[in-house]
Amino acid sequence: MPYDLAFLLWHNICFFKGESKGTIMSSKIAGLWILSMVLFSGCGSSVKLYSDIDDSAMFDQYTTYNFLDFSEGNKKTITGMELERIRVAFAREIENRGMSFVEENADISVKITVYHRQAADGYYGYAGRFQYMERAIAVDMYDNRTQKQIWHCAAVGELEYDPDDRAAGLPIVVAKIFERYPVQTSAEI
Repeated sequence: MPYDLAFLLWHNICFFKGESKGTIMSSKIAGLWILSMVLFSGCGSSVKLYSDIDDSAMFDQYTTYNFLDFSEGNKKTITGMELERIRVAFAREIENRGMSFVEENADISVKITVYHRQAADGYYGYAGRFQYMERAIAVDMYDNRTQKQIWHCAAVGELEYDPDDRAAGLPIVVAKIFERYPVQTSAEI
């Protein structure tokens, strides 16, 4: 983590300060540098995206979609309220790209899956390694006429434990996923 790195740098600067005036930063400059590292480490996305696409699919031809059901595992480990928020966030992004929801005979079917796993981060050789829960939200789209998968994208990041914060961040994560979708929103055209 950046905090571990900042601590190591601060520790080294404080202990080796007196060796050579020309090569070591002053405590004030080092402190400001470390503070900026910590503050700016939060900037940028902590979500990584992974995607794949069927280049032969005609994405601009699809006008309707439906959802496939969540997995039994997702139904057991995620509240119904959160599953509905996830589905609504995805529906919003899909409909922003010109498609309409239909119960039956849709052009594409959308499968959303949420995964959780234990992950580790930190620097090897330093005791600052820590473990955390990682969450992935994956979407798979299938062409119902050809029965082929046409698009996959997953967003992977550290699990936000607070339900309110997770709900607030969900539309942002889903929007990031759809930045990889081959059809732009009507606002982007």
